[in-house]
Amino acid sequence: MKVFELLDKMRIFNQLVEQGCTGAPDELAKQLGISRSALYAIIDELRARGVEVRYSRANQTFYYKNSVSLEIYFSVKGLKEIDESEAKKITGGYKIFPSMLFSWTEGKDSICCLMTNAVFF
Repeated sequence: MKVFELLDKMRIFNQLVEQGCTGAPDELAKQLGISRSALYAIIDELRARGVEVRYSRANQTFYYKNSVSLEIYFSVKGLKEIDESEAKKITGGYKIFPSMLFSWTEGKDSICCLMTNAVFF
């Protein structure tokens, strides 16, 4: 799954969970256009970051057990806009695509994608 497709699917997942209308796991996976196992991979990623995602059989919907608000977005900054102190916060990363480097920044759980001419947070 491509990065921006994943972000879109996570955004839709979050909206449906917040509205309390995800439906059964198979229905949600179909609505998102992914397999059931891909749906649970997304849920596992959220759980790994402290989001308690549960499923209510009575209401046939996923819900967040803990009070959380997810912000799923990306923004673009030109490389010239990043000052030296911000650049020093980049602590590591890995390549997924030839022109992108994904890394986590100090003090944040966000992904930073460095491209040839842009930075995505």
